[in-house]
Amino acid sequence: MVVPSVCCGGCAGCHTPHQPTPGGMKGEKKEEKKEEKKDGKTDGKDEARVPAPATLVVTLPADAKLTIDGAATRSTSAERTFTTPELEPGKTFSYTLKAEFVKDEQSMSITKKVQVRAGATVNVTLEVSEAVASR
Repeated sequence: MVVPSVCCGGCAGCHTPHQPTPGGMKGEKKEEKKEEKKDGKTDGKDEARVPAPATLVVTLPADAKLTIDGAATRSTSAERTFTTPELEPGKTFSYTLKAEFVKDEQSMSITKKVQVRAGATVNVTLEVSEAVASR
């Protein structure tokens, strides 16, 4: 079951109704330089023209512990939805997602850097086949 993201106001990372991520999506937004085409336009799809949050839909093992930029999240389903703070339109921001879980009595982890833009929905899959053994 997917629990819709509900923002409680400034939490920057609600993932279930009225359970904001501790500290929101930790840290400030990490701005990355956008790539422009020769005509000066960007490739931004689903891009907002005014400040707007982005949505991350993360698919991962249901029992995995997930952190976003080092901040622990509390949800425990195979599909988790997170909302960023409002992002400035026309710029690209990044978040680092890390899933940790146990498979065959071995601690495993998957880390992915995800880029988002204002108003966009980004689907991210953290697959077991991508995991590396933790020591």
